[in-house]
Amino acid sequence: MSESNPLSSTPAPANPISPLVALQLRIRWLEALVLGLRPTGVSSAPAGPQQPLARRALDAQARLDSIVASNDSLRHFMNHYDEYAHLLTPAFALSPPASQQPDAGALDALLVEMEQDIRGADRDLREIDELEKGGATGAGKLIEHEQLQPRLRALVQAHEEDMQLAAKLEERIAVLLRRYATEVDALSELFVSWNGAINEFESRVGHMEKDKAERQRLGLA
Repeated sequence: MSESNPLSSTPAPANPISPLVALQLRIRWLEALVLGLRPTGVSSAPAGPQQPLARRALDAQARLDSIVASNDSLRHFMNHYDEYAHLLTPAFALSPPASQQPDAGALDALLVEMEQDIRGADRDLREIDELEKGGATGAGKLIEHEQLQPRLRALVQAHEEDMQLAAKLEERIAVLLRRYATEVDALSELFVSWNGAINEFESRVGHMEKDKAERQRLGLA
């Protein structure tokens, strides 16, 4: 009777993701961000000897370096990448190791699952590139404003002097308007007095003319 080997009945331990596969995952993710996704229906083919994994990683790194070097905002972002690493690290990198080593199909499925995020990032990169080509990220003519600062200070000072002069003129105009209103009121009262006096004189003259006519009629004049 043959004895059974105890090691043959023990299940093999789960194989975690190897460093090479983890590196390949990250490189493929970066490649999808930089170069875009492959068209639908095109099967993934392993890189040939003319494009080894190290060469593809170096090409991706060189392109990323050129993009970062030409943009101040991206350079600042990459210099402080550690502050945002917890937000930018994909979920699969933070998850515990899988029970078995994933194959190429699992990697493709993972990329398909992340398709929307990758397409969004690719669209953002294209928009950033268009903005860079249009000069939106450069300083433009902002440096010229330093030459205009003396003129601006002179204009501000002249404007303040004009405002002070306008305030004085408004005060003088208000005084003149008050004097004008007072004089108009006085003239109105004087006109009313003159009108009353004239009416009284006209009434007296009328009575005197009537008396004179009556006297002439009676032969007393």
